[in-house]
Amino acid sequence: MEFYEKAKDLLSKNQLEECHEALNKLIDSRNSLSSNSLSLQVLADAYNTRGHIKYLWVDFDAAILDYSEAIQCDPSLAVAYYNRGQIHYRMGRYSLAEVDLLQALKLKPDFTDAALNLRQVQKDIASGHKFNV
Repeated sequence: MEFYEKAKDLLSKNQLEECHEALNKLIDSRNSLSSNSLSLQVLADAYNTRGHIKYLWVDFDAAILDYSEAIQCDPSLAVAYYNRGQIHYRMGRYSLAEVDLLQALKLKPDFTDAALNLRQVQKDIASGHKFNV
């Protein structure tokens, strides 16, 4: 858990490179973590946080992979579905965004940002909005 606490501290100081390194070390050490739910939750949070850093670096494909890993570790982590849905939306993959945002709301019905973004996704789908690459 040393890397986890270090990563959280670095993130709070907006030291993204260093936080990313600490998260890599934590994730790489996952084999030494037991499979109890606390360890899986920590690992899910680590993947989600690393995904957020990759999102900030505009490395969307890598961020999606991390959000997906977070969901595998903890399928109840609503924020990981939300984050992945946000990227799908930005990439013009509206149907995938809708699925993720619906799941985020199913897990956390009071997730205001997810509800607002889902409304926008559904509006874009209904209007036949096409994403231009």
